[in-house]
Amino acid sequence: MSGGKWVGKSMRRLEDPRLLTGRGSFIDTLQVANLHHAAILRSPHAHARIKRTDPAPALALRGVISVLTGNDVAAMSDPFINITGPVRYYSSAVGTARFVGEPVAVVVARSRYVAEDALDLVEVDYEPLPPVLDQEEALTAGAPILHENLGTNLCVRRQFAFGDAEGAFAEADYVVRERFRFPRYSHFPLETYGVIASFEPASRLLTLRANFQGPFIIHTVIARALRMPQNRVRIIVPGDIGGGFGLKTSVYPYMTLVGLAAIKAGVPVKWIEDRREHLTASSSHADRVSYLEAAVRKDGTILAIRNRSVDNVGAYIRTPEPANLLARFSAMTGAYRIRNVQLDLAAVMTNKSLTGPVRGYGGHPMYFGLERMVD
Repeated sequence: MSGGKWVGKSMRRLEDPRLLTGRGSFIDTLQVANLHHAAILRSPHAHARIKRTDPAPALALRGVISVLTGNDVAAMSDPFINITGPVRYYSSAVGTARFVGEPVAVVVARSRYVAEDALDLVEVDYEPLPPVLDQEEALTAGAPILHENLGTNLCVRRQFAFGDAEGAFAEADYVVRERFRFPRYSHFPLETYGVIASFEPASRLLTLRANFQGPFIIHTVIARALRMPQNRVRIIVPGDIGGGFGLKTSVYPYMTLVGLAAIKAGVPVKWIEDRREHLTASSSHADRVSYLEAAVRKDGTILAIRNRSVDNVGAYIRTPEPANLLARFSAMTGAYRIRNVQLDLAAVMTNKSLTGPVRGYGGHPMYFGLERMVD
């Protein structure tokens, strides 16, 4: 452009003609031979023991070829690797459902219509358990414990100290203290999650087609959960993705779940998430409670800050969490020259849906509290 001036100039978009004329390549437009369709039965309870799952009535419906249950998932796969170790997070509920919308069974049928109808025929006996939804309440004595083998709802705690915060608070003219609550939030892309899984028994090769942002960062996690060598799990991302904002890095549990459904059914399986499923059980940014203190001088100099924050990561902590808590670590002091810092950061599990990257990724709740303190 002459003069090198770009501001205020109209820029021609290169991708519009292809997309506007229907030549985009999205997950729902991909063609695979002998394709069958999946629908997911989800828990209506925030916390419940699954006493019995009987797929027989659903299997009797014409057009249904397979039902994957939590028992199948436990027998065919391992929990996802995560930072806490003892938290056993599978691609579906195994023994206990821990949030509303957690997958309980997957029906595979010749059409999505039949698969959806069959969900009503899968018999599940639940024993409701007391839920806990608030992260601070989850840390109190007597609160329901989500994972008995862990013995606590606290899954991550990290403490950091830079400089001499204690000395700075001792010499401060004023100390400002406040508690902030930042709600969980999410985005709603035009295209929901989508997975097409096909398994070749002879070569033991599982091909997963999914609108997944950054397939290589989770490939190892999926392969280990499926108990398969990494070179036997192939991930293909369509040419186009209808919005992500970080949300679609969290589709990998469904890639694993639909992969298991395809292996059991012996046919290629397609699952496209509907809007209700997305709002209920896809992913969101962790809600946070923060206790902030600032040591200041009369001239406005900020000598030190203390930050105690507790994130609610939902029923399981999953990769890449606790990144919401730690992703903005290098910018904890914002735009200010603050040389003394104390941090006490925790992630807590509750009977809510799970969290992960969402646009902003850890920044909004941190900057909100810091800027309110400065004001």
